[in-house]
Amino acid sequence: MQTTPRPNNHSKLKRLLAYSIAVLLAAALGSIVQSQFNLVAIAGLVEQLPAGDWLYTVWFDLRSFTPTMLVIMAPVLLLALLASRLLHTTVGVSRLWLAVGCSLVGLLLALWAINNLAPMPTLIAASRGVFGSLALALCAGAGAAIYVRLTSRGNM
Repeated sequence: MQTTPRPNNHSKLKRLLAYSIAVLLAAALGSIVQSQFNLVAIAGLVEQLPAGDWLYTVWFDLRSFTPTMLVIMAPVLLLALLASRLLHTTVGVSRLWLAVGCSLVGLLLALWAINNLAPMPTLIAASRGVFGSLALALCAGAGAAIYVRLTSRGNM
């Protein structure tokens, strides 16, 4: 009787570290994307938006909005990575593309739910339109790709 090898503690720690890095980077990217959409909207209303103000706003949003994106990205990436792991053997698509696709769909569904359930018009201004939602979803896809890359054999 042959048994499947159980992951050792080093393997579990490696996956947890990779997941933490992926979620943090995806949330930071999402925060930067959100800032860019807001700043473009503001720039359309004023005559000139100085580069210093632009950079300060991005830095401020990285510190203040990234935690919100972390709360959104963490469960999305977790569920997307679990789904891609389960589907990998049956679908026949590479692990990377499956994880990216699941995370894209997952974040779009999360944004739809947030926008329909949040008491304010939209929690994340960038998600008001299709391009902003897709840009945020690409951040989740980047997080999934980072996780797959970090957990591939021979890395970390």
